[in-house]
Amino acid sequence: MEKLSHFVVGDGTKCIGCKACEVACHASHSVNGITAGNIDTPVFPKLFVTRVEEVTVPVQCHHCEDAPCAQACLEKAIYFAGDKVLIDTDKCKACKDCLMACPFGAVELVSQFVNGEEVIQENLKKPRMYANKCDLCDTRKQGPICVEVCPKQALRLVDPHKEKKEKNRKAVATIVGMFKK
Repeated sequence: MEKLSHFVVGDGTKCIGCKACEVACHASHSVNGITAGNIDTPVFPKLFVTRVEEVTVPVQCHHCEDAPCAQACLEKAIYFAGDKVLIDTDKCKACKDCLMACPFGAVELVSQFVNGEEVIQENLKKPRMYANKCDLCDTRKQGPICVEVCPKQALRLVDPHKEKKEKNRKAVATIVGMFKK
């Protein structure tokens, strides 16, 4: 059986909207030495705490098996690496096709900063932008930092195979319980 991509999911019944996940995400993906207390650029997290009428919950990339964002990317800047959908920011032309293709709204265009300074395209007099989305903390061996820092344990890393097996076990237990009555 092919390995399905893991992803992080938020529990709206637990999330308090504190945005600790967003700040930790930005700090984790920034240049070494930058911490939440001395960030010198706008905060560009790779997940987005989203509020609707009754619920607050982070929304982020599900690393879709058919990755509509990657299929829409004409520059081939979005690609699979193992079981993760990643972005080569140097190849990204900020064309917005990935934004339109993502069913979760998990991709955002952000300005590029180098040494705390926004990179301006000389010929266009506009900031250089690139697509930004969850990479499951690809270079962090402990896994996604958002899961680790959430004070309410509202985020969890989902292994689709384990999730399915657990649902199968619950279904069997329910069926067995029905026959015992």
